[in-house]
Amino acid sequence: MAEQEQPQQLPEAPFPAPPPFWRHFTIANEEQLKKIETSDAPQEKLPLHLAYLRPPRPPPDSAEFYTAFGQKQVIDPTKPSSLPTEQLLFNPDNPNLNHAVLLSTLTKSLLLNFLELTSVLSLDPTKHEEKMEDIRQLVLNIHVVINMYRPHQARESVKEMLEGILEDGQREIKECIRLKQKAEDFLGDVKRLRTTTALNGAIHENGTSGPQTSQMRKMEEQQRRWKMIHDMTDS
Repeated sequence: MAEQEQPQQLPEAPFPAPPPFWRHFTIANEEQLKKIETSDAPQEKLPLHLAYLRPPRPPPDSAEFYTAFGQKQVIDPTKPSSLPTEQLLFNPDNPNLNHAVLLSTLTKSLLLNFLELTSVLSLDPTKHEEKMEDIRQLVLNIHVVINMYRPHQARESVKEMLEGILEDGQREIKECIRLKQKAEDFLGDVKRLRTTTALNGAIHENGTSGPQTSQMRKMEEQQRRWKMIHDMTDS
């Protein structure tokens, strides 16, 4: 009597070893694959050690699952179909479904089941399987409801990003206006200094002011100009 085929044993370690075909990803195999692909008559069926180098084809549009490392993964986790219908604790097609209330209800049920699990473990630990299955079902349903919020989360993320860009632009505009006003004030001060210098020169030519006083005023004006230039560069 032929032995029945044993089901595939999936890895249970939290960090399982990589699949064995990673050893085929070598430079020599890559060069060999390039030669085959660039040849006049490329082979449709490659040797096994070269077939691993080609990425798998994407699943068709109608597919709901894809296989990775021997396990089925959901293509679109936002759909409630990621969980079998018999395991859903709510009707996803209900138009009056309130996701916030549902999520709150499931969370409270999860806490209650956890308290019941602690009671079961304190009385008879061998009867924990049923309560653990209830907790697992609640967690899966909570995960489905959270995934249904993904489109809303994406919209909110884009909204926050655009608001941040807008705020940065407004800050840059305000900074440009501030620097423009400071430059205008600086040019106005320079213009006034030139006018004052011209008046002092005219007074000196008329002999109403001594050369020492005129020299001191020039030094003060130069110091003021240098101070304004330093203020402009520091800001």
